[in-house]
Formats: sequence, C-alpha cells, structure tokens
Amino acid sequence: MDLSSIANNINYRYQQGSRKIQIGGAISGLDTSSIIEKLLEVESIPLQRLNERFLKYSNLQKAYKNVSEKIREFYNFLGNFSLQSNLIPKSTSVSSNILAASASAAAADGSYLVEVQSIASNSNFVGNVFAKNITDETQISELNTRYVPMNGTVRIRVGNTEKTFDFSTSDTVADVIAKLESTFTDLGADISITFQDGRLRITSNVAFQVVNVTGNFTFLFRLNDSYVRKVGDNFVLESSGHVGAFSGFKTLADLGITEDYVLIINGKEIALSKNDSISKVVSKINESVKDITANYDDKNGKLVLTSKKTGDEVISVSGASELLQTLGLSHGTFTIGDVARLNITFNGYTETVVSKTNTVAYKGLTLNLTAMGTATVTVSTDVDAIVNKVKDFVSKWNELTDFLYKKLTEDKVKGKKEEDMSEEEKLQGLLKNDSYLRRIFDRLRNFLYQSVNGVKLADLGVVSGDSSKSFMNTMRGKLELNEDKLKKFIEANGTDAVWKFFGSTEGDRGFGLRLKDFAFDLTKVNGEIDTVAGMNGRLEREKRILSKRMVAMMQYIEKKEQMLWQKYSALESALSKLAAQGSFMANAFAQRK
Repeated sequence: MDLSSIANNINYRYQQGSRKIQIGGAISGLDTSSIIEKLLEVESIPLQRLNERFLKYSNLQKAYKNVSEKIREFYNFLGNFSLQSNLIPKSTSVSSNILAASASAAAADGSYLVEVQSIASNSNFVGNVFAKNITDETQISELNTRYVPMNGTVRIRVGNTEKTFDFSTSDTVADVIAKLESTFTDLGADISITFQDGRLRITSNVAFQVVNVTGNFTFLFRLNDSYVRKVGDNFVLESSGHVGAFSGFKTLADLGITEDYVLIINGKEIALSKNDSISKVVSKINESVKDITANYDDKNGKLVLTSKKTGDEVISVSGASELLQTLGLSHGTFTIGDVARLNITFNGYTETVVSKTNTVAYKGLTLNLTAMGTATVTVSTDVDAIVNKVKDFVSKWNELTDFLYKKLTEDKVKGKKEEDMSEEEKLQGLLKNDSYLRRIFDRLRNFLYQSVNGVKLADLGVVSGDSSKSFMNTMRGKLELNEDKLKKFIEANGTDAVWKFFGSTEGDRGFGLRLKDFAFDLTKVNGEIDTVAGMNGRLEREKRILSKRMVAMMQYIEKKEQMLWQKYSALESALSKLAAQGSFMANAFAQRK
C-alpha cells in the first residue's frame, strides 16, 4: 500500500512494502497483492483520518498567516499615517529663487521674511604653480611637460588665403613668435602676439585659423583645445593653459624628486614614491584624507585641496620642504570657507541664524540656500491633504474589516476535488465562524466606540452604520467619511486637531497609535496569532502530537504488510510442497501398474 503522500506530510521516511519484488498466487491462483491492499486499506482508515486533521491544521496555520499579514499591512500603514508630518501637512511658497523651502508640521502658518546675507562655502587650499618656467628664450625642445616636441609645419589661414611656415625644436619661443608675425603680416593681417605667464596669445584684426600640417605645434602651445573668439573688434586665440604645466602622467621623479617622502594633510600621513605620477598623488590624497577633495589643475599647474564640508573648515599641509616646494604647496593660498548667515522675520520678530551648511533648519522650516538676497516664505496647512489622509485611513480600515468579515462568513469550495484546488481555494471557508478570528474582529470593531480626550470618530465625520440606516455596515465594521463634517471639525478645532485625535501621545493616546499597538500585539513574534498558529503555537503542538501517532500507525501498517506477505508466501510454499507430493504419489502408482 502506498502511503508516501502521508509520509511526506510529516517528513517520515516511508518504504512501501509492495515496492519490493513480491510475487504471489503462482500456485494458489490468488491475487495476493490485491488481497493485501484491501486488508491494509481497512487498517489505514484511522491513519487517513489523522492525516486529514493534520492537513486541516496546516491549512489553518496558512489561513492565520494570511490574516496576520493583512493586519501587519494595516500596522505598517498606521506607522506612517499617525505621524504629525502626515496629519498636519504643510505647503510652502517662495517669492524668490534664492532659496527653496519646505515645512514640517512644527512650522507655524504665516509669512517669513528671509534675508540671506551670506551662503556657506568650502575652504580651499590652492598651491602655487609648479609648471616648468617657460620664457621667450626657451627652446621648443623644452616644451616637453605634456608631449614630445617634434619639428613641423604650421598653416595659417586668413579668409581664403593661407601660408605655411616651418619650425624646429631648436627654435626658441621668440623665434616661433617672429615666424608667426611674419606669416600673418604676409597674409595682410594686423597682428599682435605675446607670450606671458606661460601662455601664447595671438590677436588679429581679421578671423584666422592655425593648423598643424606636420608636427605638434598646436599641442605644445595648448592651442589644440582652444578656439578663436571675438573680443571687441579683434579676434583672439590663446593657450588654454600654462604651456609648461605638467601632464598628470608625469612622475615625481620627472619633477626632480629624488627620493620617497611622506605628505601630511589634516594630520593624515600619505606615503609618496618618487615613481608616483601626479594623478597617483591626487588619488592617494583622496583615499587617505576623508574630509577633503584633491584635484590637479593641469591647465594652470596647481594642486587644489577643497574641504568636503562647508563652513570654517581648516586645511593643513606639511612635509619635507623639497616635496612641498616641488608640488607648489609650500606657500599655497588658503581661503577659509564662509558660513550661511541670514535674518528671519516672523510676526514682527527678527532672529539671526548662522549655519555651517546651506541647508538651514528653523522652527519647522527647512531652507536650502542658493544665493544671497531677500525672499518671503509663506507657510500654510493643506486642509485638503488632511482630508485625503483620513480618506486613506477609512479605505485601509475597510480593506481590513472586509477581509476579516469575508474569512468569517465564506463557505468552503464545493464540487471540486482537493487536488484540483488552488492554494487559495483550499483555505477558503476554514475560518468560517472561527471563534478566535471572531474575537479579533469584534475587538477591532469595538475601537469605533472609543474616544480620545472626549473626541470620537463620529465627531470627525467618520461613521459606521446604525440600526436605522445601515445595520450591515455596523455588522461588517465598515466606515464612511463625511468630508464636509471633517472640514468643519478642522475649522472649529484647528489644523492640528486631526493629528491630536489620531497621533498625539499627550493625554489620551491617539486613536491611530492605539490601533497600531493592537495590530502589533496580534502580529509580533510570539504575539497573539503566533500563540495559535506560530511555530510554537497551539496548532503546531497539535500537529506534533498527530505526527507521532501517524508515525506509530505507519510503522504498524508497514509491519502488518510484511507479515501478510510472509503468511501468503508461506501458504504458497505449503501448496507448492503439497502439489509436489501429489505428483510424486501419482507417478508412484502409475509405475506399479
């Protein structure tokens, strides 16, 4: 007999006797297997009944779990719903774009005049230029801080006319300027060319274009990423950065550092190798010093350290003089960050507020500053939003009570085999008129008659039915909202009255908080529902008892099956011997004749 499905329910390792090779009826002609199967079916009737109870308890646990999840969903809703910020929603408007504003429930309604005198800024430490010193007399071959200089040809185009000139790495900067001036003059342009602070500047009275034919002239003088712009009546092309500024790929050794050093920033030690590139140095600083951001300005050849926080943050730099001198950090410029400073006037009273950040909190207001100036912030309570919040509560309440009422009244699925049912259909009707679920439902419905500091739900326009109007609503615990009555309640009692009823912790505990406590007590670990349907609950204990009885019965049936097979095997053996004796005697009589 196959009892494997029952065994699986209780995690019992069941070995079906009929799976063994059993051959019966060879001599007797009896259908031994069917006879044993019928006998065991009778023996297994009590086991089948226990299994039905076991499955019922398992399904009841699932049904209670669904109830718990639904109540926990309501609990989560109440956690947000009962917050002061939800039940006293504020709206803000700002007269200027110098700031953005938001308001919490703690902010008083009215107009706030905000005068922003300063905004918070970051502290900066800007190093000196540590580029190669390039002058008019410097040879082109020395412009090697970013690229390897090459001889080449440059084309100058003015209008539809163009002309080229050649340059070599042995030329000086002055030589190149002279060639440029000569070429522009030949093209009929009034030209002025200067080289100052590491930058080449070409000024012409007509538009022009400078292009490499061969070589890398525009890259060496940083004209490749620059463009001709109109300044007054002239056209100007200027180096995008210091032509002697080092590439971030250059190492400290390329800068003349001959040994490893330790750089100290804000008390943090950064170990530097002479083989580290400038980019690697920046990366090490950012990894080691968490309160600043380091950058390398390769346009100007400067290291820049910026505090991550705004306000009066300090940036300190120390280390070996050779290292600091080489990196331009020995005499850098430190600019301390400013704080945000503003005057706020409300109801004729002015307060000065100082903040290290541009996000300023003031008596329930949050101001995000972007610029200096004056703005008016108007705060008001959004009554329509309060009404919508209460509507959400009524909807969630009805969703829960409808679910519970349905579970208490729905019938089991009929006309369908259990193996053909969905999981939901198997659970349907299990909790009909369930005494424990009825107590939960009744306790929940009784909340409707509670008051908070003398105020009831009905005073807010939230009502259930009554015997003369809608008795079924009362039975089901269903709520309805009269929005006009709620608005009148708010008008008469103040914009915080709804929060005082649902969420206040002063005096009587708020209605929403009481419901939340009730839902928590039901659904928490080892809570009320757990005591019935949890891992250590009543149903689980019943299942354990049933499981032990079922195991004992299955073991009995297994032994019974083995015994029956042994008996019928013995019968077959006896009949076989009897048949053999009969055959022997028949042969003996035949031989005597």
